[in-house]
Amino acid sequence: MGGLFNSILARVLALTFALLVLTLGVLIAIMQTPVSGRVFDRAIGESANSIAELVWLIETSPPEAEGAILSTYASRSRIAWVEERFANGLAPDRSRHALLTEDATAVSERLRARDIRFDAVGALELARRSGSNPNLFYNSASTLHIAIGLEDGRVLNIWLAPSIIFTEPQYAPYFLLGLVLVITVLLGFALHRVIMRPIRALEHDAERVGLAETAMPVSETGPRELRQLARALNRMRLRLDGLIREREQIMVAIAHDIRTGLTKLRLRTDSKDAVPVAEIEPDLVQMERLLSDMMAYARAENPLAEHELIELRSFVAALAERAPQSIEITHDSAKDPFTIAGSRLAITRMFENLFANARAYGGGWIGLSIARDAEGLAVAVEDNGPGIPETQIDRVFEPFFRGEGSRNAATGGTGLGLGIARAIAHTHGAQIRLSNRPQGGLRAEVHFPAAIAM
Repeated sequence: MGGLFNSILARVLALTFALLVLTLGVLIAIMQTPVSGRVFDRAIGESANSIAELVWLIETSPPEAEGAILSTYASRSRIAWVEERFANGLAPDRSRHALLTEDATAVSERLRARDIRFDAVGALELARRSGSNPNLFYNSASTLHIAIGLEDGRVLNIWLAPSIIFTEPQYAPYFLLGLVLVITVLLGFALHRVIMRPIRALEHDAERVGLAETAMPVSETGPRELRQLARALNRMRLRLDGLIREREQIMVAIAHDIRTGLTKLRLRTDSKDAVPVAEIEPDLVQMERLLSDMMAYARAENPLAEHELIELRSFVAALAERAPQSIEITHDSAKDPFTIAGSRLAITRMFENLFANARAYGGGWIGLSIARDAEGLAVAVEDNGPGIPETQIDRVFEPFFRGEGSRNAATGGTGLGLGIARAIAHTHGAQIRLSNRPQGGLRAEVHFPAAIAM
């Protein structure tokens, strides 16, 4: 729950709610100040005719109609009831009395000589009074209580809850527009501080991000969404750092191999005797193979060939049957096809690299098993060689890493085969897992998830 309340959405909602509460509180506070007197005076002038008509209806209508008259008069801004006597706290007010009777109509004339008393009721007092009599409950920030003596001795009580917003047509649009502008500006400044401030901090940290090990990462602070973004930027930084180091390693290895080959050629050609082509051909072939593997590795994650539908069971089995060395193929009992969209050239290169690795480092036997379950299709290439030390299983995918500890062409390839295979697998949504077989040898399993099957 702590993470939820620290999200941007929660902050915006909390800020909006707080602003609304603050606005309501300001309006309530204004109604408790002398400003409320002017608002009440305006309300009396606007309601004078309706109050005079209400008095006339109650005094001229039969008693059984009184309840209906009072209910009809009630609205969101006013309520009326009749009591036997004046309540405490009421007092005459000549100016407001004059406002109530200033219209020279026959109806208003009935109020001129009446005993009329007034009282401004604040929010707390209003809650206390309405709480003591639920039938007279009225929800307002401040109310004007008008009590008018009737001809039969009873008292007509009226609560007016005037709006602080101007309701006259000539003023209302401007007042509402001004209120909306004020709230919008306040909300904009608040949102800028709550949201943009951590974003600016994240932007500042991102500008200082470097790829060196000593470089400072992005600070993972602020709302939940920004912390997630900061973590993603830090992960991306680590991946970029790894890619750059890998490319540096590749360039150093390429330079080393090519320099070694050129040195051999120079030593041979510097002699006065003619150099047979057969002597320099292996070095040229090795450099050509190195460059070819380098191009394949660079393109493995972005293959140029268009994807097409490939039924993996039959496709991989056909590759194994065409391999230069005999491969023992094992199928599971299920015969349902497993079709994906991919590059035939790239997938061929991936499995040929796995076959070549088993042939180079295995003990002479190569096995291929194809099995499908609910999670997908698993294609495993196995051998009965010495396997790989557990500490080196993850490293064999690194460019030019050779488990036997040398980079001599006589003991293996260029050291890019498994790296190329893994890159091709990633581009097709698959994964390669290496493990040592209990009976000896290495198992390289390519797992194609069920989600990519067509």
